[in-house]
Amino acid sequence: MKKDGFFATRIYPILFMVLVTVVFISAVSGIYLNTKEKVLLNESNFQKMAVLNVAGVEYPEGKPQEIREIYNRSVTEIGMIDGEPAYYEVELPSGGSGYVVYTSGAGLWGEIVAVFGFDQSLATLTGVEFVEQNETPGLGARITEDWFKEQFRGKKGPFVLVEEGTANQANELDAITGATRTSNAVLKIANEVFEVAQKKVKGGI
Repeated sequence: MKKDGFFATRIYPILFMVLVTVVFISAVSGIYLNTKEKVLLNESNFQKMAVLNVAGVEYPEGKPQEIREIYNRSVTEIGMIDGEPAYYEVELPSGGSGYVVYTSGAGLWGEIVAVFGFDQSLATLTGVEFVEQNETPGLGARITEDWFKEQFRGKKGPFVLVEEGTANQANELDAITGATRTSNAVLKIANEVFEVAQKKVKGGI
């Protein structure tokens, strides 16, 4: 085969690229099929932990089977919207039932998806988790840090933002220094979630 012949210069590169593409697609497909079940299981466990956490229900870290048992014992999934529960009714550690709802809003770089827990009155938050976000690392992404999430427990809206580290009232939330847009996005989501919960739980959505 001539190095400068038609096959070498035109056909061979095409065949080589097709072969490489087939090999890589086959490898990626194989990895996906072999890990699909585990990925789905991990996603399910992550969702269960988020619901339990915002309701204040304790669970053992790193023990998926026990987490599922606690979830099945404590949580009732209510209704279905686009294949997902409309909301969750949870047996609270303090007694009685509480509720958990998913909601979302626009962040700085994309959608922020949050899980909020409520007491039986739907007036007081029992917790929050931010399960999806694309905010700036080290700035807006700090909404996933424990100190930021924990400040929501036991509080009632509507909320106002104050300088980081200064919140001391029931309706105040610490903003994140240097992440004004993200802080305001979370504030909007948090203030709107009370109405979202009322519609889902009381309205039977």
